[in-house]
Amino acid sequence: MPCLQVQNLTKTFGGLTAVNDVSFVVEEGSISGLIGPNGSGKTVTFDCITGLYRPDHGRISFRGQDITGRRPDEIALLGVGRSFQLTGIFPGLTVLQNLLFAAQEKGLLRNLGTALRGPGGEEETGERIRRALEFIGLWAARGEAVANLPYGQQKLLELGGLMLMNPEPSLYLLDEPFAGLTQGEISGYIALTKEMRARGKTFLIVEHNMRLDHGEKIAEGGPREIQGDSRVVRAYLGHASAARSS
Repeated sequence: MPCLQVQNLTKTFGGLTAVNDVSFVVEEGSISGLIGPNGSGKTVTFDCITGLYRPDHGRISFRGQDITGRRPDEIALLGVGRSFQLTGIFPGLTVLQNLLFAAQEKGLLRNLGTALRGPGGEEETGERIRRALEFIGLWAARGEAVANLPYGQQKLLELGGLMLMNPEPSLYLLDEPFAGLTQGEISGYIALTKEMRARGKTFLIVEHNMRLDHGEKIAEGGPREIQGDSRVVRAYLGHASAARSS
């Protein structure tokens, strides 16, 4: 059974079709990419998957369960974590304070339950935060204000916050996680996702760099297949480049 299955997804805004009859599958334990130029419908696809938008047509399944049109909090509680193009962190707080917020129960009744459980619950949360900080390499910077961190470390902090969701996500949807990072930072981020995959996590990553064209899927496959696809080349480089590559 696939981890995520999107079937004939369509989303329009007035007379604009942002996503047009898109279908794809994300296999369990994979790192998959949804790539395309600006305005190609990548983020809207994510928004439909995570419940921010209700699709006009199509079906979205997570581990065999239909999640089409469900609320974002319901989808998150099933084990789907999502980052955004702009980092969802608090620059005025410290690294540790950001992760404390990420780890806390968000509902009133759940917060009350955590308080009633006493110090044991706090110790467990503290241990989860410590492990997350060590994993993303920010344990030594835990007392540092986030605004003082390099942008690459802020991106890693956002990933750490997703890891502390309760329940911890089994599927991570990352929206342009490499934007603004140096090549070395990108390599480090990729290494972390590969290690998380080895622990049973699945990733769908949106990137600027090819796969949707004006809201339509134009290619699907491995990196070499995508790079050699004439429609992909045409979408990025124009007709002349496509002719030269064929």
